[in-house]
Amino acid sequence: MKFKIRLETEFGWGEKRSHEICTLERRSVDASEEDIGLCLVEAKSILNEIQRALLQDQVEEIGEIARVCRFCGTYLPVHDRRRRRIDTLFGRVIVEAPRVRICMCGLPGFPTLKVAHSPLTRLLPGNATPELRRLQAELGARHSFREAARLLNELTPCGKQNHVTIRNRLATLADDLADDESTAASETDRRPKPPDITVFLDSAYVRSRPEYQRRNFEVIVGSIESKGCEKRRFGLSVIGSNNAREYLRRNLEAAGWRDGTTVTVLSDGDPALPRLVRDATGADVSHVLDWWHISIRIRHVETTFQTLLSLLEGVEVPGLEPLAQSLRWRIWHGQADRALDAIETLLRFGIRVRRETIGRTNEAAFSAVARAMELRTYLEYNRAALVDYGRRRRNEKAISTSRAEGLVNDVANARMGKKRRMRWSPQGAHRVATVRAAVLDGRLGEGLLRAA
Repeated sequence: MKFKIRLETEFGWGEKRSHEICTLERRSVDASEEDIGLCLVEAKSILNEIQRALLQDQVEEIGEIARVCRFCGTYLPVHDRRRRRIDTLFGRVIVEAPRVRICMCGLPGFPTLKVAHSPLTRLLPGNATPELRRLQAELGARHSFREAARLLNELTPCGKQNHVTIRNRLATLADDLADDESTAASETDRRPKPPDITVFLDSAYVRSRPEYQRRNFEVIVGSIESKGCEKRRFGLSVIGSNNAREYLRRNLEAAGWRDGTTVTVLSDGDPALPRLVRDATGADVSHVLDWWHISIRIRHVETTFQTLLSLLEGVEVPGLEPLAQSLRWRIWHGQADRALDAIETLLRFGIRVRRETIGRTNEAAFSAVARAMELRTYLEYNRAALVDYGRRRRNEKAISTSRAEGLVNDVANARMGKKRRMRWSPQGAHRVATVRAAVLDGRLGEGLLRAA
């Protein structure tokens, strides 16, 4: 059995051309499982030949169209033809691309000037198709650069890939996406202004390369949400970005923020996170402390004091156990002052027990005092960010940074986490985080189309 694959081209001026792609033979008698359908090697070869024929005919017709001056209609001569290499997902193709003379109809004083241009340069300035660049960047943002190159070489008929190419393409795309944020932000001016915007922030630490003289550095990830607008994710390294405040401002504008919009920031208490949003907007923001981080510290206090009270059987401590159990209720309802008073009472009791006891009871008192002091310090340091969490919950407003904490795994840990042995430069980490966030939002293809 024989199969013949032929590609037929019909040009715009009516000419038809036929390309013989390949001939396949299959056994019908004594056939084996290898004779069924196409194998990967054959499919890659066929796609490469189809791409080669298709691109050459496309370049030829594009060159013919470019020979007609758009202003005076003169049929321009071809200056020369040069071999151009085009990297595509279906193979690295060499085409004969014409360079067309530029018409001097707009420059009457230079009739003998001979200047040529290539139409292909305008279409593919990087000599690579957008689909290939997108896939290289997406795989590079998820896997190691060597693994991304191996996957492309194994599964596609594209030209031989290596880790340097993947890294460079990801860096170029990240810079294009950063420039593209301003275009996306300008489009939001025609949208209705959202009443308020909520920014969820969290951070992860990435191992630094030795030449940067530091053990690790911080990568900030976040999610911008508002009613009526799509959620927008972002990732950045403050020391790796050229201008972190401008980068965040562009993401806020792309999410619908404009001057006068109320911005609420939820974080775990790191003062640098709300300060970054405040600097990006140039206005004050409402900071809400993440409830989960408060709740877990309250749980530690409850557990340690329950253990201490169980060791003090026979000692009357009226009202102390209900006081420890009421901490969560008081902070949940926005009664921060009463909660701090209760913590102070617990502290004094724990210190007194520690002075008067020895052995296991003394150790339990030490643990209880340490946990209570940790909670008091945390609440006092973030006192301005404590709100009535019960009321916010009833009003269907966010009280937790769980969205941002999930993004830490998706943006940072998926590529730069603790289990990865690779060390990063701040700029490289910023670029990977930028591309990874765009992949999660589905913005990668849009940015490439506009950049191309």
